[in-house]
Amino acid sequence: MRSGLQPPRLIEDLLAEQGKMSAVERFSDAHGRGELTQQSRYRHLIPLSVPSPGRQFAFEVNLDKCSGCKACVTACHSLNGLDDGEAWRETGLLVSDDWRNPFQQVVSTACHHCVDPGCLNGCPVLAYEKDPVTGIVRHLDDQCIGCQYCILKCPYEVPKYSPSRGIVRKCDMCSNRLLGGEAPACVQACPNEAIRITIVASGDVGNHFLPASPDPSITLPTTRYISKRSLPSSLKASDRETLRSQPAHWPLVFMLVLTQMAAGLYTFAFAFQAFLPAPIVKLQLLIALLSLCTGLVASILHLGRPLGAWRAFLGLRRSWLSREIVVFGLCLPFAIVYTFSTNAPLLLGVATVITALAGVFCSAMIYHDTSREYWTLATTGPKFFATACLLGSVGSLLACLGAAGDAPRFLLLVFAALTVCGFLVKLATEERVMRAFSNDDFSQLHKTALLLIGRFGLHRRVRVACGIAGGVCFPALLALHGLPAGPGPDFSRFGLVAAGISLCLVGELIERWLFFVAVQPAKMPG
Repeated sequence: MRSGLQPPRLIEDLLAEQGKMSAVERFSDAHGRGELTQQSRYRHLIPLSVPSPGRQFAFEVNLDKCSGCKACVTACHSLNGLDDGEAWRETGLLVSDDWRNPFQQVVSTACHHCVDPGCLNGCPVLAYEKDPVTGIVRHLDDQCIGCQYCILKCPYEVPKYSPSRGIVRKCDMCSNRLLGGEAPACVQACPNEAIRITIVASGDVGNHFLPASPDPSITLPTTRYISKRSLPSSLKASDRETLRSQPAHWPLVFMLVLTQMAAGLYTFAFAFQAFLPAPIVKLQLLIALLSLCTGLVASILHLGRPLGAWRAFLGLRRSWLSREIVVFGLCLPFAIVYTFSTNAPLLLGVATVITALAGVFCSAMIYHDTSREYWTLATTGPKFFATACLLGSVGSLLACLGAAGDAPRFLLLVFAALTVCGFLVKLATEERVMRAFSNDDFSQLHKTALLLIGRFGLHRRVRVACGIAGGVCFPALLALHGLPAGPGPDFSRFGLVAAGISLCLVGELIERWLFFVAVQPAKMPG
């Protein structure tokens, strides 16, 4: 061996490395020796005073210290007694797909206690409150009716639904502990002290938020993510290409389709009542009332606590869900009186039609207000009103051929044309979404298009086939086969239209199911 060179000390180096304790081991050892008291360990991780006006408490996550050990997740779950599978704090991974600058970063996320919280703005029963002093957004469990709209309104999907309790729950920054001078569970549990509570100015939020996450301008989240390193601009969530089907919300599927059918039927019955015999108009109104009542009953089945539904008007000032409930609540008595009144006044018919159509608009705004690309008003509005046109016109055809009375031939042609137009508008609206398939950017719309063509491709093809058969072929066959030549029910063509409306209903129910399961929200990594 050459002089001056020392022999390798591999064994000694390995033993020395193993002798160094990890952060978790140091944390555990300090606890075992009783060194971790509130005064010696945690007081520097929380503010020692309440925020001054214009400021609030906020989480601060040091990305350089976070190792992804999930001690914060476990501590939050244990301390708050969460259900199996329920988590108020989660971890995710940011990665760079630029081979010239490889990078990955573990992140810890929870409720961001936003300045303008979407959950609070969307709740129809005021089950959320933002503390005027600390800025903490709390969920009031005893007020919640389990509508789950706050989950859709939150861009970060922070609130979690508990099926066993029938309510939504979320992180409240362990406010009782915090105000008592004790650090929240996640802060105490982190062995690297990567999480702390800080005070931020309400006007200076969003500047230190996480890249590759939902737009902070939507709700102004207060969480600060800090790092001494410069985060690459190419950072993306490691799971951004994952396609996840969303909850189907079957009661809402039936509610939306049936209330929109009722709105279409009431509109056509009122608009053409001067040209139609009274029995036909009466049958239109009866079908509409049955659809409206069934749809509203179905909506109640979606609630975790349906007995509290009567309080849904409380959020009228901010929540589109409250507005929808109030508008349809007004529509129902108008519709009942209008349906069973022998000589209904003109204003009653106008009130029924306006409230029914306003309810459809509120339904569209509910989903537009969630800031999801698949649910924008430009897509949802035409889709919902086209459903009202399609099912309202084919239902009117059913009434014309099933009631005693001679319907004018031109109106039957008008209803048949409206049926075709309603379906074509829906098809054109959906085709605009499918164009995102070729974008290859894994945006919300691109992932929705991937699901509609791939995993749910068969459902979409069945839905289109039902729409073509019931909304195009059957009305065309009716017109070509010949219209009724005399008064009285035309049972030969009634069966044709009944089959057509059944196919249309099936197609619309499938389309509305796809509306829920295929939407892809922007979300936090993980």
